[in-house]
Parts: sequence; structure tokens; C-alpha cells
Amino acid sequence: MNTFRFRLLLGLTVLTTAALAAFGVFVQLTAADAVRADIDRLVQDRAFMLSRATFAGNPQLQPWMESFLETDKQRLFVQVFDAQGGLISKSASLTDPLPLSAAARRTVEASFAAHTETVARKDGELVRLATVPISFYRDNRNQLTGFAQCGVLVRDREARLRTLRLWLVVGVAATAAAVWLVALLLLNHWLRTVDAASESAHLIGTQGRLRERLFVPPQDDELARLARTFNELLDRLEAAHTTQQRFLADASHELRTPLTVLRGEIEVALRRERTGQDYREVLQSAREEIERLSRLTENLLALARADAGEGIAAREQVDVAALCHVVARKLSALSDLSGVAITVDAPDPVLVHGDGVALERVLANLVENALRYSPRGEGVTLSVATEAAAAVVRVRDTGPGIPAEHLPHLFERFYRVDKARSREFGGAGLGLSIVQALIEAHGGSVSAASEVGQGTEFCVRLPMGARG
Repeated sequence: MNTFRFRLLLGLTVLTTAALAAFGVFVQLTAADAVRADIDRLVQDRAFMLSRATFAGNPQLQPWMESFLETDKQRLFVQVFDAQGGLISKSASLTDPLPLSAAARRTVEASFAAHTETVARKDGELVRLATVPISFYRDNRNQLTGFAQCGVLVRDREARLRTLRLWLVVGVAATAAAVWLVALLLLNHWLRTVDAASESAHLIGTQGRLRERLFVPPQDDELARLARTFNELLDRLEAAHTTQQRFLADASHELRTPLTVLRGEIEVALRRERTGQDYREVLQSAREEIERLSRLTENLLALARADAGEGIAAREQVDVAALCHVVARKLSALSDLSGVAITVDAPDPVLVHGDGVALERVLANLVENALRYSPRGEGVTLSVATEAAAAVVRVRDTGPGIPAEHLPHLFERFYRVDKARSREFGGAGLGLSIVQALIEAHGGSVSAASEVGQGTEFCVRLPMGARG
């Protein structure tokens, strides 16, 4: 009973019933006023007809009244009073005459207008009674000679209103039931998509069937948009799940390789007694593998922090031009060792708002890659410029270049263009992924352009003054 369908049906039924009930009350009140006005008009008209047709003391009054009432067939009764309020005549059906009220007499004498009121007979029956003047015009004014009255039982009017009230109650109940039934049928039809989506979502959640998608109704309504949005969410979840699975598999493979090397070298060394030089060589190799594991672990941790939004520490004003000179100085030893010169083209300060340590790591990764893959005797250029309110850093080498089919995948995790050469340098294919994650955390972007035999250029764009 606590379902959305039941609550919606209940709310719709309550609102419909309340609206119909309010309409019924309005109709009842309007009808009551209309019936009352109709009865008042009837008794006043008949009273005036009686007033015009007779005068006080007319010996033919009683027979005329009976004939008048017989042809009227409205269950009316009449009374005639003289000017002093004395009863002259009344309907034969009226056993107990009704007195002429002071209010009626006062109104008629003062204005010669009709006075309508509700009075009670001796038996308790209520009567709607109209009193009008009997008069003639003399000496330029009306002369009052008596009072004519016509009345009808109120119960006749109440009977009509009770009938109307009964029909209204029946109509409200029938309409509410019809609305409830139609709403139930429509809701069952409309919510069929929601039920199917709920079942599919349950299966996807409990059984991990991320390849399944919800049915999208052909009509472009709210349910169709909800299904499409949920399917888009499933697309992202599947992509994230696939990326995570591939990441875990690649990470496991990268971790297993140095561990396998360590284990193999140690097992070989322990098979027989060896010289101190042999043990030193084994330990030296083990240290290299441990350093590779340490770098891999640090890179994985850096990526995890970037994914969690923690890759950027305290932000401050950072001069990217000065940072380029710092990176070139720190990598001068590697530059000398590889025989590749580093040239910095950053004459003017260029300020951005960011994490200096993270940005230094980005530039160091890019320059280090350029140094390692450039032939001896070539050079690496590190330049800084401003374009459209952005700081643009370019790292260009004159190395062998990267084939076009590899460019779209350069920033994927664990992706290597030359796997053997990357491992030779101790790389795991995470450096460019870290660069992209840190730059995007600063609200910037990084791209690569390359031609085989012409070298490669990485372009980093950072919003100047950004406080993302």
C-alpha cells in the first residue's frame, strides 16, 4: 500500500472527490437560491393576481379563490385581509388561518410592495408566504383597502432539493470511481516502463550485467528521457568498469614483472655458493627492480589521488616561465648523460594559479620523456607563451616521432608506443596519464602532435589566474 502507484491514485482520487464535492456544494447552494427565488416569484405573482382580481368585502371572493387555486395546481393557498388586518377569506384547504404579521403589514403599508417571509403553521409546517396590498388609486395616491396573501409549503421546495442532493452525491461518487478506474488503467500503462526499468536496474545491480540497457519508449516523454539518461549512466559505468578492470590487469602485470625478476635472480643466486662480486651484481639488479616498483607505486598513488580530486595541494601564484628554468636545471644531469641539450624559451613571467609542485612534475615528466627518446646530439625545446588568456607551454623534441595510430592512445594508462624500450627506461606507461590528470585538475588541457622522423610536440594549456 506504500507504493508510488497507490499514493498517486489515492492523491488523485482525494483531489478529484474534493473538487467534485466542492462543485456539488456550489450547485446545491445555487439551486437552493434558485428554487427559493422561483417559489418567491410564484407566490408573489399569485398574490398580485389575487389582489387585482378582488377587493375587500367582495361576496364572490371565496368561489373565485377556489377556482383560481384549482386551475393553478401548485398546491397553493390564499388569504385576504381587510385594511385593519381582519381575515375576510381564506382557502378551504387552510384549516387554521395564518395571522397577518406585523412585519408584513408594516412593509406593505409603507411601500405598497410585496413582503415575503417564512412562517410556521400551528402543526409546525413551514410556509413561504407573500403579502401584497389590495388598493385603488384615488386623490392622486394609492388607497389601501386590504391585504392579499399567497403561500406554499416549504417541504415541497425541500423535496426538490433533497432529490437534487441525492443525485449530486451519486454523481460525485460515480465520477470519483470512474476517475479512479481510468487513472489506474493509465498509470498501469505509463508505469509499465518504470517497472521494466526497475527490474532491469535490479538485475544489473545484483548480477553485474552492465552490458544490458533499459528499454526506451518510442514517444519522447519524461519516461523516455529517464530511460535514456539511465542508459547513459550505464554507459559511463560500463566504461569506468572496463577501464578499472584493464587498469587492475595492467597494474598487476606491471607489478608482477619486477617481482618475477627479483624472485628469479634471488633463486638463481641461492642455488650455489657465489663470489662477493656475484652477490653484488644480484643486489644491484634487485635494487633496480625495487626502484622500478617504487616508481610504479608512486605513479599509481598519484593517479589514485588525481582520480579522487586530491592531486592538487595548496594553490598559489606560479610563474610557469620560472618553473621551466627550474625543471631544465634539475634535469641537466640527465641531459648531459643522454647528450640531448635543453633549450628554454621563456623570457617573460607567465602567472597561473595552481600547485607549483604538481606543475613541476608535469613539466619534468614531459621533458624527461623528450630527453629519453631523442637521439644523442639532438635538442629539446621548452617554450612558454600566452594565447587567449591561457598560458601555453610547449615541449618539443626532434626525435623519431610517434606513428599517427598511437597518438589517440598516448594518455591512456599503461599505454606504450614501444613497450620494450619503455621498460628499458623503467617506464610503465603512466607518466602521460599523470600529466593529463594533473593538468585537467588545474582546468587545463594537454595534447600531442607528432610526425614520424620529425619529432613530437606536447602542448599544455593552463587558464591564467584560474582558481578552479
